[in-house]
Amino acid sequence: MALSAAARLRRISLGAAVSIMALVQAGALAAQEGAADAAQMQSVYPFDIIAKPLPQAIADFSGVTGLQVLYTERSVFDHQAPALKGSFTASQALERLLAGTGLLWRFTSADTVTLEKPVTNDDEVQLGPVLVTGSMNPGTTEGTGSFTTDSVSTSTGLNLSLRETPQATTVTTRQQIQDQQLNSVQDVLNQTVGLSVSQTGAIGSDNNAVYARGFAISNYQTDGLPRSTVYGMDDSIADTALYDRVEVVRGATGLLNGVGDPSATVNLIRKRPTFNFAGYGQVSGGSWNTYRAEGDVSGPLNGSGTVRGRLVGVLQDGDSYVSRLTTEKQILYGMVEADLTPNTLASVAVEYQNHHADDASRAGFPLFFSDGGLANLSRSTNSSADWTYHENSNLSILTSLEHRFENDWTVKFDYEHSDRKYDTMIGYGIRGSLNRDGTGMSIWPGRWAADPVQDTFALTASGPYQLFGRQHEAMVGATAYWADGGGDTFPLWFLDGYDPTIDNYFTWDGRIANPNIQANGTFTKDERQIAGYAATRLRPTDDLAVILGARVTDWRYKETNTPDGGATELVDNRQENGVVTPYAGVVYDLTQNFSLYASYTSIFKPQSEQDVTGRTLDPLEGNGYEGGVTASFLDGALNGRFAMFEIQQDNLAVADGDNLAPDGSQAYRAVDGTTSKGFELELFGEVLPGWQVGGGYAQARPKDADGNELNTEIPEKTFKLFSTYQFPGIWDGLTVGAGVRWQSSMLAQDAGPNGEDFKQDDLAIVDLMARYRFTENFSLMANINNLFDKEYYTSIGANGFYGAPLNFLLTARAEW
Repeated sequence: MALSAAARLRRISLGAAVSIMALVQAGALAAQEGAADAAQMQSVYPFDIIAKPLPQAIADFSGVTGLQVLYTERSVFDHQAPALKGSFTASQALERLLAGTGLLWRFTSADTVTLEKPVTNDDEVQLGPVLVTGSMNPGTTEGTGSFTTDSVSTSTGLNLSLRETPQATTVTTRQQIQDQQLNSVQDVLNQTVGLSVSQTGAIGSDNNAVYARGFAISNYQTDGLPRSTVYGMDDSIADTALYDRVEVVRGATGLLNGVGDPSATVNLIRKRPTFNFAGYGQVSGGSWNTYRAEGDVSGPLNGSGTVRGRLVGVLQDGDSYVSRLTTEKQILYGMVEADLTPNTLASVAVEYQNHHADDASRAGFPLFFSDGGLANLSRSTNSSADWTYHENSNLSILTSLEHRFENDWTVKFDYEHSDRKYDTMIGYGIRGSLNRDGTGMSIWPGRWAADPVQDTFALTASGPYQLFGRQHEAMVGATAYWADGGGDTFPLWFLDGYDPTIDNYFTWDGRIANPNIQANGTFTKDERQIAGYAATRLRPTDDLAVILGARVTDWRYKETNTPDGGATELVDNRQENGVVTPYAGVVYDLTQNFSLYASYTSIFKPQSEQDVTGRTLDPLEGNGYEGGVTASFLDGALNGRFAMFEIQQDNLAVADGDNLAPDGSQAYRAVDGTTSKGFELELFGEVLPGWQVGGGYAQARPKDADGNELNTEIPEKTFKLFSTYQFPGIWDGLTVGAGVRWQSSMLAQDAGPNGEDFKQDDLAIVDLMARYRFTENFSLMANINNLFDKEYYTSIGANGFYGAPLNFLLTARAEW
């Protein structure tokens, strides 16, 4: 019998509590057994830090020395640090990095440095929110105030800057998430350059999809750990309160992901505890009775700070512009990490998310009347019965152990157990043909529910090595996951003795008989993936970097169905062994600011389709070719990229005419030559002091082997830009922002009852925000979305779904 969410939370939390107690004890012992000797503080370290914003340079300093750097001064964010190359003691390095800032530094313990401003007779040191950079979390964006980051690893597994990464990567930082109130992963992806969200129903609907470079995205990761492709394991509806940033790599990502599509990979990077006490609380209210409360508290759990914790919580509920639709969610996330030694970090965390929607449709509403005319239904139209719902929950526990050796190599072990649950009661009225008098429509009734579980293990090692008198970097790893997605089966679509007829679609309020659907059997879905991978970044010259890598994957999938009173049937049984997915990239620095790059990546996706002989088609293979220019300005505070790409898909399953497979199903043949070509241009970061920008233009159109356009229901061209400006001087508490999302036309061919096409013209959506910080600790913010109340569809076809009309959200935030 499946456990309730509360029971599962108690069971997993008990294990987490035991692990946390062990970490606290170990951390206390580590603190008692000693800090570094004073002589160690005078050790000489090799530095190779380029000129960049001071907070990022301090993070690099921490990464080299292992020292924690604490500061209370927000002026740290106003300074640029000079380049630091050569061998220096920690003291000498700090003197150079802080030159001209007016900031002082001092050791407050054997492994902790504090930055502060000089105290005059008229001044006092004001203790505010203390910001800390840790040494084992490159790329952290929280507290930087920036729309860019100094490090990404989702593409190659190596910690590289955006300029050094030979594959298009967009990072939505904590600051941009906060400024735009992007409270779900789907919100983030809707704002990400090159991505198109096709929303066909309420949040939680399995019909909603995200596209990149012309193909749907199925690859999700959390902290670099890949999610299974078993239904119910993706994180598209997850809340963003627990994430530091969202990294999206466009193109194939077979090196680290293994199985998937050559569209993009979404990597969600969780927040981690801070070295000092800090946090915030905020409440929001807005259109359609939307209310949200969010809190985050973090800091040390012992006197020495060797054990730290973080707790994040969210409560949200609200109505919708879609009549009768209501949503709510509850989020709780906690992490404890401990320095077992100065170079060893252990952590354990528990995450719980629950999302619920009532009167929730799986799809939208008819776009055509039965005679072929456009229906033009209202934006408030809800095609769902009043007893429908979407329920999605996730209860995960994750642990990691990381050790940094004296030779700068780092070894890390990760384990995550993710216990999901989905339960969807379906009854949506898009069955039939809508007549002009409101008759002709019925609902599709049904239910599906399961409790998918995934266990993931990963072991990685990375660091520098010497070859031919030069320093290079390498990464090796192994990963495995086991995913089980089983549960009860239920009747779908056609129910004996049930009348699904809607009397009048125009006046229907969702009331229709509840079919009280009962389980009629069980099913199982098993997916296994075991892989090893490696990559190296060779530096033949100071200006040239070559990245080479490969992954070897074993994959298996098995699905069974057991009807009540019947024998178990094998529905699907496939496996792929020893599949090699290569990776190659090259980056050449043209100038101090510009680099040329090119890359080749691949990925594969097993298929279930059969040919006329009954043989399962070979896996779909996706190969990506990309080249362009990367740029970094203002010492890394502003990053840009121009990318040209081509994706080739081979072994695409195409229906083989009227031929049938031996089991009587449609036979398919494998076709090579499906392609998608296009280009992207993006810019992220600080253009001028206080002026942040993030956005860009993308263009892609997939075609089949005969040159026919595919997926024309998503826009070929998109432009997204969001920018904020913080005023200087007496108005420095005021920040204003604006954004625009433009997309080209969309075309659904043969969507109408008589073969009519449906087209949506180009459109642009404008958003605004403003925030005023009354004190260092309190601010108010207003967000206005779809300022001009554009009426538009987020998906088109025989059925459509409207995007949100004009709406607003007000937020009060307190920080400490």
